[in-house]
Amino acid sequence: MKNFAALTALMVAFTGFTSAAHAEGKADRYCDDDYAKKTYSSAAYTSASNQGDYVKTAANDSANRVVTKVSTSVGQVFANAQGMTLYTFTKDSNGASVCYDACADSWPPFLAQQNAKTWGEFTVIARNDGTYQWAYKNQPLYLWVGDRQQGDATGHGVGNVWYVAQP
Repeated sequence: MKNFAALTALMVAFTGFTSAAHAEGKADRYCDDDYAKKTYSSAAYTSASNQGDYVKTAANDSANRVVTKVSTSVGQVFANAQGMTLYTFTKDSNGASVCYDACADSWPPFLAQQNAKTWGEFTVIARNDGTYQWAYKNQPLYLWVGDRQQGDATGHGVGNVWYVAQP
């Protein structure tokens, strides 16, 4: 437990995130470098074709941003609102996390509220511990305690099972 407290203190000091924090807001709000890092909600899009293409029609609402895109050494990746890289775990089965206890201490789940608004390929999954976690393409999303600042992707390739979440 002493190690967990120290790890939590490091996470707060370096990332502003603790595993107990919940990402509120909407998963449909993410940043796109092509639009000068503005944030868009699903309400700000209209369908441009039958194929589901979307066209920007309004508004920057970064206050409720949940997911952003950031540039890293491995290319563009998804990140939390603070710009910290999000990861997927290849041992997770589709829509279910297997990362708990010591695993979750090192790879904190990107937690969500149960009733968080989902959109597109961002969804919320139920975890076995009673919490909820954001997922992309039905793959649970995590942070890595080894990342210290925006744009870090030091968890990419760890154990050949952890990889950055990319658009």
